[in-house]
Amino acid sequence: MSLNLNSYRNITISLTLLLIATKFLIFMSGRISLITFLIWSIPLIIFIYKAALNSSKSYQVFCFILLIYFLFVSLRVFGIAIFYLDVIELILIIYLFIHCLFGPKKINGVK
Repeated sequence: MSLNLNSYRNITISLTLLLIATKFLIFMSGRISLITFLIWSIPLIIFIYKAALNSSKSYQVFCFILLIYFLFVSLRVFGIAIFYLDVIELILIIYLFIHCLFGPKKINGVK
């Protein structure tokens, strides 16, 4: 089954918004501060804008940003106290990373 470019973009934006919503729930639980949430969300919001433009370069850059996010959430998940929202965030980051790896291929139409 092959997704068209608009469906792929919509999935990308939906996953990114779901990741922001998960981080917001972590903020609401009091585990991070508002400043941390805002700074953490800025690259994601920029990526949503760039993904809407179907920029293959933005997918490539965003993979590196997701690796940094993965490192930070791994410290929380595999630390002393596991919180279920951190595990959900880790799963979303991994899924979004794999999804974004195939973004440039999908945008450029390489088969």
